[in-house]
Amino acid sequence: MSSVEIRDHARELFEEGLTIVPASREKKMPLVRWREWQEKDVPDELVEYWFESANFRSCNFAIVTGRQIVVIDTDSAEAEVWVKQNLTYTPRSVKTSRGRHFYFKAPNFEVRNSTDTDAKIDVRGMGGIVIAPGSIHESGAIYEQSVDQGEEKDWRFLPALLQADLEKIKRFNNPVEQSHSEGWHDRMIKQVGALVALKSTDDEILLTAERWREDGYSMEQTRAEIQTAINGAREKGWDKEEGEEKVVVMTEEKKSLLEPLPFLVEDFAAIPPRDWIYGRHYIRNFLSVTVAAGGTGKTALTLAEAMAMATGRDLLGQETERQRVWVWNLEDPIEELHRRLAAICIHYRLSYADYADYLFVNSGRDSQLILAQQVGNGAVLTPVVQTVIDFIRSFNIDVIIVDPFVSSHRLSENDNTAMDLVVKAWGRIAEQGNCSVELVHHVRKAQQGQASSYGDARGASALTDAARHVRRLMRMNPDEARTAGIDEDQAFRYTREADSKDNLAPPSLDDSWRQMRSVDLPNGDNVGVVEQWEWPDAFSDVDVRDLGRVKNIVSEGEFREDVRAANWVGHAVAEALELDINEKGTRSQIKQVMRTWLSNKEFKVVERIDPKSRKKRNFVEAIFNTQSGETL
Repeated sequence: MSSVEIRDHARELFEEGLTIVPASREKKMPLVRWREWQEKDVPDELVEYWFESANFRSCNFAIVTGRQIVVIDTDSAEAEVWVKQNLTYTPRSVKTSRGRHFYFKAPNFEVRNSTDTDAKIDVRGMGGIVIAPGSIHESGAIYEQSVDQGEEKDWRFLPALLQADLEKIKRFNNPVEQSHSEGWHDRMIKQVGALVALKSTDDEILLTAERWREDGYSMEQTRAEIQTAINGAREKGWDKEEGEEKVVVMTEEKKSLLEPLPFLVEDFAAIPPRDWIYGRHYIRNFLSVTVAAGGTGKTALTLAEAMAMATGRDLLGQETERQRVWVWNLEDPIEELHRRLAAICIHYRLSYADYADYLFVNSGRDSQLILAQQVGNGAVLTPVVQTVIDFIRSFNIDVIIVDPFVSSHRLSENDNTAMDLVVKAWGRIAEQGNCSVELVHHVRKAQQGQASSYGDARGASALTDAARHVRRLMRMNPDEARTAGIDEDQAFRYTREADSKDNLAPPSLDDSWRQMRSVDLPNGDNVGVVEQWEWPDAFSDVDVRDLGRVKNIVSEGEFREDVRAANWVGHAVAEALELDINEKGTRSQIKQVMRTWLSNKEFKVVERIDPKSRKKRNFVEAIFNTQSGETL
């Protein structure tokens, strides 16, 4: 089956009126955002883009279920025969790699998607998809559609799935469980605990399974229950004597992982360089962290960076190649994220084609992203970790942004051990997903006004300790606003990135400044968008001739260093440069100019008696370089 043939099959389904989306060949997952198409039709132009785009040239296609059709998914010959014999008859089905998909018209009540690894039959309804006929399974098998002879193919004429069918499936998947004899579990657990205390191995204990097996239970079921009891006994320390350290039996495989490895690299140029994705913050296979107080604009910044990477555009003064970015905002509803991204597109004049298939956005309001939680007295990871890795691999994600980090777990953020667990889980995602992981975090409440360093991150230090790059965002303070000539009541619009922890590159000497711009949306909303901001250059209109004029004026008068003095040297600078010293921002500019000239030895500060006050004061004198031809 060629890629052209797969698209031809998909086009037939689309023309039939079914909702289709591109899907991965390696994983049975869509390659695009698809949940919005559960409730409405996909625009024709978008489907045509999927058919024609090089990004989807080698993909499968999937059918979104629930609104039009419902599919019964069997993964065994037993289940397939059972469906044919017990459920409402349907003429349309698709042969899969292991079983068959049976197609039904969606009934007049909602059928939810139901998948269970232990279930023999799955129901694909609202919230689900099935791989479309004509697609190719990762094993090489083709999804082959069949329609019983003389029967109608169109889904609109298929029989609807009945409530009675769903009840039958439920009973088939969950037969009435048999009960062990009274006291069986208690006796088995005590026996297993005693064997664990005697330092018996798991295999030795499992040899007792035959005598514990009761009628109606297989050996496999019995061994599984015994293994659960073994694990519980070891977790409770039944295999340890008082004061004894737990000894872990090392397999040969585990031992080999600890073997000393010689350094055999001769050609240092052959060592792969670090894979920087965006600037010196986002790096593939590593974890990075942004720390900021509430309302500093960290979400606005990371969304703008996400759009820059997804489009490959230099939006914030940083060149980048196009990257697939997955944003998980765990606080805001999806509509708010759409507003923010729309504002970015309007401000930077971006269209859908600029970021199509490269930007993915999820909201924690719709689905939680919990990597770790408290169970009893300990912290454990959830299956979400592997699920995220699988999606990253399937969608070829380069960057995942999680905002805020605190909402990705249910652990005490002040517990360093617990935080180490969840942070290393994110590190594992970065490594196994071959992507960059960016975690957005808050500062402590005491630092909400003005953080002093990235170390002011809220909670345990495990987060910033594990990250390879940590940056903090800070609002412009009043002194900085005055220096830049900005009204103090507008300083909140300006933030800088500074005081970063950088384990993989030398720290930057220059702070990165940004400002927030207001953007009007067509719906009447007003949304802030981050853009790059350059600090005003005090020397933008100053040259060497201006320096000479200032020197001449200073040499002919008495000028003080003190900015409060009536004869402050700044007046000489203002006169030479034809500046209004009373104009906002001018005094700050003059201060910068004089600081630079003093450090460059163009002027010097000398202490002498002030003729007016008859007290010692600091005066500024010009230094003339006679070798270069400078004269009064």
